[in-house]
Amino acid sequence: MAVLEITQLRLRKVAADDPALIQSLSSVREKLRTNSQFYDCVEDPALIYILGIWPSLDAHQNFLDSPARDEVLGPQEDMLQFCWTMHVELDGIHTLPLEAPILAMERFIFKKECMESVEKVVARYTQQLQRINSFKTVYGWRCDAAQETHEALVFTGHGNAQIHSTFAAKGVDDNNTAMLDEQFETVQIILGRNLERKDIGI
Repeated sequence: MAVLEITQLRLRKVAADDPALIQSLSSVREKLRTNSQFYDCVEDPALIYILGIWPSLDAHQNFLDSPARDEVLGPQEDMLQFCWTMHVELDGIHTLPLEAPILAMERFIFKKECMESVEKVVARYTQQLQRINSFKTVYGWRCDAAQETHEALVFTGHGNAQIHSTFAAKGVDDNNTAMLDEQFETVQIILGRNLERKDIGI
């Protein structure tokens, strides 16, 4: 099954909108054919995120273990510091709300004893978000999580970061949200702007 790679990188003495950085990221995308999208972090301008599709988790791992890794990624090491990466089961990059000015990624880590019911809850929560949001909403399960850990990511799009903040503060007032509140152990919301779009404000 195809997987979405999400990698967090920290900028090294370079701005997120530096043409040299964009060119380097684009060059890697062309070589790897991952159809990657590049996002800067609204909350922390020193961070960027790479989202790209691999045929499988093994395909990405095989690349990272191969000599080609240094050849392809080596030129970026003066500009970018690796922080972390994760993989989510997803059909393709096209399923994400890429047209939205702001991409929101919600990470939910669930208690292992809750998993019998939580998948239905996440699906219903995502469906309700879609009903009140004009951009696509999709979720997937992390496929490289630690043993006995279950993590879901919900992707939504928003017109700007302020709209998302209002949206998140208001919440979804139904039993699905209440059940999520009871069952997840940790949650993180990441807001990003596409680095290749020039029409996006915050």
